[in-house]
Amino acid sequence: MTHLNTDRQRLLQQMLEYNNITGMHNIGELSALDYMTIRDLRELGDCQDDICIFAVLMAMFAVLQEGSLCLALDKNSLLASLQIFMEKDMAEEIAAQFLANLADDKYNNLIAKDRSLYLPLVLYEVAEKKYLYFQKFYFHENRLKDRIKTILQAKSTLKLDKKQQTNLLNEIMSEPLSLRVSKNGASLIKDPYQIDAIKLALSSQFSIISGGPGTGKTSLMVNILRCLVRARIDTERIDAEKIMLAAPTGRAAQRMTETISGNISTIANPSPEDIRLLKLKGATLHKILKYKAYKNDFHYKATNPLPASVLIVDEVSMVDVVMMDKFLQAVDPAKTRLVFLGDKDQLPSVEAGAVFAEMIPDQTDEFTDRVVLLRNVYRSGANLLQVAKQINQGKCPEYEPFSFDSALKLKEDQWAFVQSTSLNQWKHHLHSWVRDHYISRMHEDNISYKELIFESGEMDSDELLTSKAGQDILYRIFHVVGCGRILTILRNGIYGCTWINSIINQCLGFELEPASWTGENIFAGAVIIITRNDYSKELFNGDVGVVIKSKKGNYKAFFQRFDFFISFSIDQLPSWEYAFAMTVHKSQGSEFDDVMVVLPDNDNHRLLTREIIYTGVTRAKKRLILYGSDSALKKALERKIERQSASTYLYPFQLSSDH
Repeated sequence: MTHLNTDRQRLLQQMLEYNNITGMHNIGELSALDYMTIRDLRELGDCQDDICIFAVLMAMFAVLQEGSLCLALDKNSLLASLQIFMEKDMAEEIAAQFLANLADDKYNNLIAKDRSLYLPLVLYEVAEKKYLYFQKFYFHENRLKDRIKTILQAKSTLKLDKKQQTNLLNEIMSEPLSLRVSKNGASLIKDPYQIDAIKLALSSQFSIISGGPGTGKTSLMVNILRCLVRARIDTERIDAEKIMLAAPTGRAAQRMTETISGNISTIANPSPEDIRLLKLKGATLHKILKYKAYKNDFHYKATNPLPASVLIVDEVSMVDVVMMDKFLQAVDPAKTRLVFLGDKDQLPSVEAGAVFAEMIPDQTDEFTDRVVLLRNVYRSGANLLQVAKQINQGKCPEYEPFSFDSALKLKEDQWAFVQSTSLNQWKHHLHSWVRDHYISRMHEDNISYKELIFESGEMDSDELLTSKAGQDILYRIFHVVGCGRILTILRNGIYGCTWINSIINQCLGFELEPASWTGENIFAGAVIIITRNDYSKELFNGDVGVVIKSKKGNYKAFFQRFDFFISFSIDQLPSWEYAFAMTVHKSQGSEFDDVMVVLPDNDNHRLLTREIIYTGVTRAKKRLILYGSDSALKKALERKIERQSASTYLYPFQLSSDH
């Protein structure tokens, strides 16, 4: 519990004493609000003196925090959940007594065995197994199951035979109309899995496409759209104005917009249909559904469905059960074609549930006719790809520890494992990272980040935004920012992004503003990330910006869009934080030339899993450093995220074949 501040630690301990609970540890796993809710639930259920229900509620909040929807009540699962907070002997005694009390109906004021009763907790039994849910998650999970079943059974609104599909594909992949790797570059390769994905999206009312980094999901999305707006049934066409693009975060939605602009700009002779797609803008799920904060409700829902002919959702792995349920309730499957894009192997949503991963077939045949897995990777770097593949399979890649200085000199497509040592050595390594990436390394035109920041300070903000010289400096600054990033598993502690950013700020702030840097204020060259959407400014959670001090002494944050920049005074920004280091969760959807993934010092930390290492590793395009202990890496690869749920979205019924 060393990461807890003293006041919070004292508060949690007082709450345990108030509830007459002894023998507990790891109490900091839960928040004070969790403990207050537990207190209220015990009072509501008239079981204030029952230590068993207290412990089980603690376990429920803990598994919910890990993303599970419910608490499995079989002996082994329940014991494992209780042992987060107590020794094995105590856990065994509490588990046995709780199950006996449950069987004797001692919690009937708190736990509903009859699901028609509306109580805070629901006991759900299936296949001789028992699960304990909070009412909210039980309701949304079961409503979501029913909704997915309805969507899967919907008939396609666009009946294209195989010949029509082939003609559309031949058209968009013809020489003058093909997407290219860059403007005037070579046409994109005709990938057979991407072609299958396009055919699925053309023929099915609901399609699911999963692929890892470098498999071409972004260009595939654009080609799906290009085919859909060209498809004609009799005289009917899909109106581009009735196509919606959605994502769970503002930054992911912005990337969808930029993807369309970027890909369409590579077409040699874009058609009017292609040009119309430039009007499409990505939006968050909340914005598309028109969230009403004063009602805590959405404008679009089952009784008022979205007016969309096509709905494409990106980064679906990040969508939790509750949000997915509310979103799909607002989709009319008879009128709206739905396409899900994501990476089944990436981290699931921060909140409860792992909906996207459960939709992808594993060893079953369900959903098979609705899913395409993209398998060909076009990102260069065979070594990094192999490392990612091994990690995804739970295998530890062979390696020999590098010194940190050697790791900074890696060539392209190389990776290194650096052993963590002392705190002072860790600080020294961070200073070395700063010197290498921001001070001494020469980038394009043989200039460093430090020199670029100094040059930008010789202009005012209008000159930077509008002049060719100013925009050139901004492009080069953002190029360097995209070259390297430190990714962490944690936010707090010496291996968390908050502490790492503070060390980098102290080092780099003094280098970039030697005359005025105090160690606390903002400084020219600071890299920041927006943490709350501000639609009025078109700034989104996940947007990365760079602070520049003009020659007049004013600080402004600049943000890059597809082919232009925007800027705001620091005091006009929505909430933000420093971003020289960020969590792996925040990095999803981003790529960097050089990545350092920092492992926690606690080998048993609940966030240390195979998925989080895979997600962090696959952000690296050219060079990768894994920093930590051998035991932490091996422990992570042994642990796969397994979120508890009584259900699966893979239904045991015959799916309709409408394609």
